[in-house]
Amino acid sequence: MFRRVFVGALTVGLLALGVPAYSQSEPVNDRVSAPSNAEPERFPGGTAGAEKSNCAEAAARHKAAGSTGLYGCITEVSETEARQRSAATGAAAVPLPVNDCTGNENGSWWALRLSQCQIDPDVRYTLRDKDGTIVATALFAIAQQMDLSATSLEWTETDQLVMLEASPKLPALTATWTTKCAATCSPATTAVFSKQPVKVGQLLKKTYKVADVPTKKYDFLDVDYTLNFDAAGATEITPPSTWDAEVRCDDQLSVGNTSGCVVPWFTPTLNISRAQYGSSADMINWAQINLSGHWGLRSSGKPLHRLQSASEQKKNRQAICGTGKFTPDPAVEQDSCDEFPFAGTYESGALNGVDHGNACAQVTSVRKNSTGDLPFDWQNVTPIGTVTGNEKCVRGHIPGPLNSYAGGAYGNFVQTARLADNDGFWLKVTSS
Repeated sequence: MFRRVFVGALTVGLLALGVPAYSQSEPVNDRVSAPSNAEPERFPGGTAGAEKSNCAEAAARHKAAGSTGLYGCITEVSETEARQRSAATGAAAVPLPVNDCTGNENGSWWALRLSQCQIDPDVRYTLRDKDGTIVATALFAIAQQMDLSATSLEWTETDQLVMLEASPKLPALTATWTTKCAATCSPATTAVFSKQPVKVGQLLKKTYKVADVPTKKYDFLDVDYTLNFDAAGATEITPPSTWDAEVRCDDQLSVGNTSGCVVPWFTPTLNISRAQYGSSADMINWAQINLSGHWGLRSSGKPLHRLQSASEQKKNRQAICGTGKFTPDPAVEQDSCDEFPFAGTYESGALNGVDHGNACAQVTSVRKNSTGDLPFDWQNVTPIGTVTGNEKCVRGHIPGPLNSYAGGAYGNFVQTARLADNDGFWLKVTSS
């Protein structure tokens, strides 16, 4: 609560991504891996733990109105205080709302690429008299979950509110929760709860749908929330609690022939499997560890960024692996020129001062087995010549199908994560 979230053709062709296609390779969609969204990301601008209150504003409104009655205000108490109060009053006996953020009940937004949620157990309503003396209090928990789709402009939201505890003198209380979306949303306003009576242990819950009306640009949709409480006999001048979330939708801009929405501040991870892509995966892992760029390596590098322009991808590919710039090695089965960072990223060596693949670090696949299973037979790479570690790319002799499969994984990832031009992503080489 009291936080803001800031902005920050369905099949992608292999050639458009800067990877060669091989007619004898198995279908790419049988070998690709979906983006790994197993680790939710906490909104980087959020803060939890500090007390935030609109009680001063409520007092000023009350005084300006010349009112002599009771009035209320809303405070997000610190996590420590909320836990101490709950332990002292037995409020822990009232269960918190449950959603995908269960386990992260700290009032911050947490997200995957296609969902975001929060659970805030620390929302306190305070009823005061004309002198500001506390008459009664109630402690609430709120929860939200927004489930998006990479192939639809409509999403589902579930909002929950529960009163965890109340002091004996608290009069009858009602809750009003309103959701407002940006101008291109339908509906623009959703009355989640309207003067809904609420008491200790009562869970209010509503699931509803919102959709973006397509435009010709990326729609960064600010979804605004207001929550207010009214006590029987009190002056209804309480400033509402306000916060927001953000969604990005597009119609056939990031991925052709589809429309969809994502959480724009979440950085997804592309998994590249050694078991599926063999030496192509090992080449990427070798580069992430041994070259200073550490491209896409979460621990020590920076995210890679999608390059959407097919013509620029082709130029990048030509610079590193073009005609006359690469000589296949007959010792490598179905040898092909593989490069990393991908030609379909802004980190491509060709966009960073490299005009010939010879300037990249050079590696070659090493045959380990002879079973006929390419990823198993060609598992690893070894450097060729001298490597300084400061090269801006790596170029490898990689069996063509493995090269193609890994490129296809990136193409599939672009779709499932709905990456726009210059969207960042991490890359993790996995064992399986």
